Amino acid sequence: MPATDRTELALMATIARAHYLDGRSHVKIAEELGISRFRVARLLDRAREQGVVRITIDDRGLEDPTLGERLKARLGLAECYVVRCHGDEANVRAQVGFVAAEVLETTLDADEVLGLTWGRTLTATTSQLRSLPRLSIVQLTGSVSGDFGSSPIEIIRQASTRSGGAVYPIFSPLFIEDEVTAASLRQHHDIRSAIELFASVTTAVLSVGSWNPPNTQVRDVLAPGEVKRLEALGVVADIAGILIRADGTLADPGFQRRCIAISYDELIAVPRVLAVASGVSKSEAILAVSKAGLITSLVTDHELAMNILGADA
Repeated sequence: MPATDRTELALMATIARAHYLDGRSHVKIAEELGISRFRVARLLDRAREQGVVRITIDDRGLEDPTLGERLKARLGLAECYVVRCHGDEANVRAQVGFVAAEVLETTLDADEVLGLTWGRTLTATTSQLRSLPRLSIVQLTGSVSGDFGSSPIEIIRQASTRSGGAVYPIFSPLFIEDEVTAASLRQHHDIRSAIELFASVTTAVLSVGSWNPPNTQVRDVLAPGEVKRLEALGVVADIAGILIRADGTLADPGFQRRCIAISYDELIAVPRVLAVASGVSKSEAILAVSKAGLITSLVTDHELAMNILGADA
């Protein structure tokens, strides 16, 4: 590199330190160096262009209100929180979960009935709750096999420790092989106590499963033949065990009758349904459940939001 170029770079670095680190104005720097303030401005611009200055914004876990408003309008929701997330999937879930926990802490009222399902992002949400008003908490679905830490039982346990209100669990699998057995299970005293509370739920908090690409525990507990049949029906999303096509229509009402879970009609009737989801793979599923009118609110990450909006990452 020619000496004159190195001299220019050194001057850029001097000016950049004075301006960005020491907070001195263009005029003050110009006086100290004996050059014009216009040259100071030009050299600062060149310092950024040539990489002498690299500006990094640490917005991890912070909300983006502008992007949130755009996504809210696109999906027709009542509220939407978009979180600027960075890192691997676990870190993204934790950042989305933290904001979702704050939303619940600041918007839920005493004497509400809070309904919860399951999922890794919901686990990240309830594990970061600090306190909730005293309210009733009801499990909205049976459990799927897999990680116990992400089960609805664990999620309502975590939420209940922050609230102290009544808790209504469902000790049952989500999916039952036949309608007769499912109907019989719904008559069990404890399960019936939870189901009877579905009509009183004021806020439901749910995860959303994607079938295209596959990112759902529901699909994992079904036999291959059943998965193939449901794919042929056009399932792209599940929410609380409810299967939805891309156009927002209910894919298989019969499947719902074999599930121990809140029904399509019961979920539609809940005044506030907050979906908590992260990852671009959930984009088509979020579009589907919003078209179905099954969610009123969303907490998600910025990459998923931009993917839905068609913006560049």
